[in-house]
Amino acid sequence: MENEVYEKDYGEEFRERADKAERKDFLDTLKDIGFFQAYKEEMDKIPKRVVPKEKADYEYLLTECDAYVRQFGGKIRGEVDYQKWQAAIDLYLEHFEFCDREALTLLKEIAERAENVTFSMKDGLLRMSVFIGYFDEVY
Repeated sequence: MENEVYEKDYGEEFRERADKAERKDFLDTLKDIGFFQAYKEEMDKIPKRVVPKEKADYEYLLTECDAYVRQFGGKIRGEVDYQKWQAAIDLYLEHFEFCDREALTLLKEIAERAENVTFSMKDGLLRMSVFIGYFDEVY
């Protein structure tokens, strides 16, 4: 029996779409007229509060992610930002591996407790950024 392989490279297609989109789009126009800055200033006027469940999620994930990076010799940085009104945990490793029940459970908990998870490269390491709501507007 032969191996089954599915492989596709969308790089050229992506670059072609990006080249066609070089013209100024709607978001660039909004940025140029200062819409996002005005929106930020108005949002900053609304009082914020810490959401107890989100705070607990942040603290739990920070502890669990710290144990995970310690196991693989990585780095971790957690920040609760009172200017941007967000909380994030960044894990830095040469690779991420979720191969046993405990690690897969951590990955599932991250997915359940976070608002957003992003993987990227920074300083030659893989970075997993975990964003948690933490704050809410008080109306």
